[in-house]
Amino acid sequence: MKVLTDSIVALSTPAGAGGVAVIRLSGIDAIVRAAAVICRKFPLRDRHAYIANVKDPATSEVIDRCLILAFRAPRSFTGENIVEIQCHGGPYIVQRILKACLACGFRAAEPGEFTRRAVINGKMDLTEAEGLRELIEAQTEQEWRAGKQLSEGHLKNATLELRKKLLEALAYLEARIDFPDEGDTAGVSLQHVTTRIETARKALAHLASTYASGRVSAEGLRVCLVGAPNAGKSSLMNALLGHDRAIVSAIPGTTRDYLDEKCLVSGRLIRLIDMAGLRETSDLVEQLGVARAKDLARQADILLLVTPMEDAVQDTAAILSWIKSESLPDPIVVVTKVDLAKAYTLPPESIGVSNITGEGLDQLRKRLADEVDQRTGSLRNEAAWLTNARHLECVERARSRLDTIMERMQPASGDQDEILAFELREAAQALGLLIGEVYADDVLDVVFSSFCIGK
Repeated sequence: MKVLTDSIVALSTPAGAGGVAVIRLSGIDAIVRAAAVICRKFPLRDRHAYIANVKDPATSEVIDRCLILAFRAPRSFTGENIVEIQCHGGPYIVQRILKACLACGFRAAEPGEFTRRAVINGKMDLTEAEGLRELIEAQTEQEWRAGKQLSEGHLKNATLELRKKLLEALAYLEARIDFPDEGDTAGVSLQHVTTRIETARKALAHLASTYASGRVSAEGLRVCLVGAPNAGKSSLMNALLGHDRAIVSAIPGTTRDYLDEKCLVSGRLIRLIDMAGLRETSDLVEQLGVARAKDLARQADILLLVTPMEDAVQDTAAILSWIKSESLPDPIVVVTKVDLAKAYTLPPESIGVSNITGEGLDQLRKRLADEVDQRTGSLRNEAAWLTNARHLECVERARSRLDTIMERMQPASGDQDEILAFELREAAQALGLLIGEVYADDVLDVVFSSFCIGK
């Protein structure tokens, strides 16, 4: 494990003017170095708040009168010595204090480095760190729930329990390998091993099954707008977003690439994806857009089949045929431009909307909100669930190893104990990677790259 010897500094509150800003300093010598900018004769006591001037070490000029707190290792967020400077939130004051700290030997923190140090120093596991990020970024109840269950350690605890069972089975196998003639292991069946592996397999299968709903909870429902050119997809996207995001034109094939925008619908998070209209075309660029649109449709949670009122039956039939050929879920048919028809009959189970008058948009919003609730409602009763692809990859890797073990144990043979032990170690390591108990720097780089500076 990398030894962290340098001290870091960053603004922990959002950038910009505000009443109060919090500057956080962390490291082995953070308290000692901070003394160079804090006008105080006596050392900072642990977990006590002090009013003190903060100065420029080069000129001794007082920058601001601040509230100062110290948290000594290991009883701190990062597990290192921490100093917090709470100053007035003017951008100039903040930048002067940060510059003063850098002059005293602190280094500017990288994105997520405070939380990364907390993981490395054992103050939290990797899933709890991911939960902290999700809590910080949460805009809806579904995102908050996803972050909350991670940050409270539910997935960590479930993973540790499963890993414990695998390590117990591994210990028994290794005893058979190292002491083949001992009374406790000689000629004894592998029931002790298979029982634990089967329990772990079932639990991992259940965890994997939560990913589809957990991802919707954390990232939002992926909603792709499919249809022919000029069907009204971009106009519908703008209407649902409440502002003009997509370019709207009467020229067919205007949308070539795709737009992916987050949107709150009745307090639920969805991701609206507008893309090229599906049609045969000789335009090379549009062909690429159509191919990409089809790939995105295959990855969607929900398809909105958008078709204008005047061509509803024809367009619906043509694109439905493609959807069925790809074995994709039945789409929600949205008939646009209903305001242009004096009288109309909608296809069964479809929703008629007008992006001009707003007719039918509330019905569509309710349908999308219901789709989110159907997917995430069951998670309320789950102690732990998976929220991102990294979680699923680790779980599937462990499941694959356990499946291999069970295949090799039919019929059981003592000659393959070493192979079984190897597979068990790999399965246990996959679970270790999930929670960060076993970690690689590249995995940490990916996890913390999306954090904000100062977190």
